[in-house]
Amino acid sequence: MNEFTAVFVLALALSLSARLYLAQRQIRHVLAHRGRVPAAFAETIALSAHQKAADYAAARTRLGMLDATTGAALLLVFTLGGLLQWLSGFWAAWFSEGGIAHGLALIGSLSLIAGLADLPFNLYRTFVLEERFGFNRMSPGLFFADMAKSALVGTALGAPLLALVLWLMDRMGALWWLYAWLAWVG
Repeated sequence: MNEFTAVFVLALALSLSARLYLAQRQIRHVLAHRGRVPAAFAETIALSAHQKAADYAAARTRLGMLDATTGAALLLVFTLGGLLQWLSGFWAAWFSEGGIAHGLALIGSLSLIAGLADLPFNLYRTFVLEERFGFNRMSPGLFFADMAKSALVGTALGAPLLALVLWLMDRMGALWWLYAWLAWVG
């Protein structure tokens, strides 16, 4: 393992550890204060509603912890596992490597894979977790229709913007990015 890889894995491990630690602290705090409505809300919120909200927050945070862990594992598959390189090679057979179409196809593929990896969490969140607490008003058909609409809107808005960024990167090169970074930090 080279030094950059070690730093990358260490940074990812530290980031994930911090997120999981903070989420666990949040769960403990919420559950520790589950038995009493805060004084500012005691007249307007029933204890049962407060307890339901605390239980929902804890369950949703636990699912978020699993989602974050899966996301970190997927990042390792993309990078160290070679999936990013493989996808780049796959799209290079179709489009000029390093071109705008290649970049759009590569980033689109990564987005699709990440979305598919996130799908089980979204399904569980909507149809199990929210259903258990009485918050779900969505049918599976509406869920998938909304997901398709979001993907279409995201593609319609994101693809031209991404194409512009890729074009700027190609035309301006490293000097432009150096100037942009200096402007941002300055």
